[in-house]
Amino acid sequence: MFKGRQIKGLRVITFGDGKEIGRVEDLLINTETGMLQGFVIENRSILKNAKYVQLGHVVSVGRDAVMITSIEDVQDDHDNSVCKLSWQNRLEKNVFSKEGTDIGTVQDIFFELPEGRILGIEMSGGIWADLNQGRKMVPWHQILSGKGENLLVDTWEEDIWL
Repeated sequence: MFKGRQIKGLRVITFGDGKEIGRVEDLLINTETGMLQGFVIENRSILKNAKYVQLGHVVSVGRDAVMITSIEDVQDDHDNSVCKLSWQNRLEKNVFSKEGTDIGTVQDIFFELPEGRILGIEMSGGIWADLNQGRKMVPWHQILSGKGENLLVDTWEEDIWL
């Protein structure tokens, strides 16, 4: 199991020749399918489109680097469709129960590799709740909707702790 924070900032290296392409800047997730789609690679130029690699081209993810098959697997986001899948745009967004209760904010995501299945989200109830009770994990199957600005959760289980 991985957390988004573990992946962000890792070097992206080609498996064949060991060339460093850049660093992971963001995760691409599909909230409808509950799957990780790939990684955005940092772009050092403000004039270029975002670069990304699809999860299918990732050979392995280690403690220090993400290994991809080759430089040809890095794609440009010409039509800005990658931004719609950005995990960074979800951080600090509110999580509401279906009853309308604000139960916290999104802090991170848990997922499995190599298949990319999203397991859940890490949620904060605020600094005092985090200090007193710790952060909570909401399993992905409890998320009703993630298309809008906020996440909606089917049920809230108080016994899910990190």
